[in-house]
Amino acid sequence: MDKRGIYRLLAHPRAYGLKTRLLSLGRPSVRDYLRAHHAPRVDGPVLDVACGTATRLADLGPRAVGVDISPPYLAFGQRHAPGRLAQMDAARLAFPDGTFVLVTAVGLCHHLPDDAVRAAAAELRRVTRRGGEAVIVDGVLPGWRRPLGQALFACDRGGHTRTLGALAALLGPLGYACACPCVPGGFPFHRAVFTAPG
Repeated sequence: MDKRGIYRLLAHPRAYGLKTRLLSLGRPSVRDYLRAHHAPRVDGPVLDVACGTATRLADLGPRAVGVDISPPYLAFGQRHAPGRLAQMDAARLAFPDGTFVLVTAVGLCHHLPDDAVRAAAAELRRVTRRGGEAVIVDGVLPGWRRPLGQALFACDRGGHTRTLGALAALLGPLGYACACPCVPGGFPFHRAVFTAPG
């Protein structure tokens, strides 16, 4: 099967979920990281941007809502979070300024070109209230020290995977700082965390 066939398959929510579980070797490292470092401090509404099939919402609390651009993922996700999902472009969030105490975006940036990353990152900050936090978690090219991760990233549907330095250069001018260059337990992938205040 060529890449286009794989991409069409991964557009199906069940196939996407299976791929995610298999390639993470069953370890929810990003969800564990968010639960340990961000979700416990939350007392208020939360937004998960690019929520996919909404599997993270339960970890983010009962007031968490999710948005994604994919109707099939959202339809599938309604079983996890009925009434808490909406279709929305990350670069044009339909929420007032300062709505959420925590805004997360996991695995979004490597699907977007530079201008769209800047627009989405700015939107995340815009809808984060003062004293809150915007959190971006994304895969970065791991280098040849992790050849398996490098090979798997080459098969990803996201056509804009960047090095840690390149992602930092994009997000830094928008007020984001690297909080964790590599989420623990994420082998074979290399995922970095960037945060910004509301």
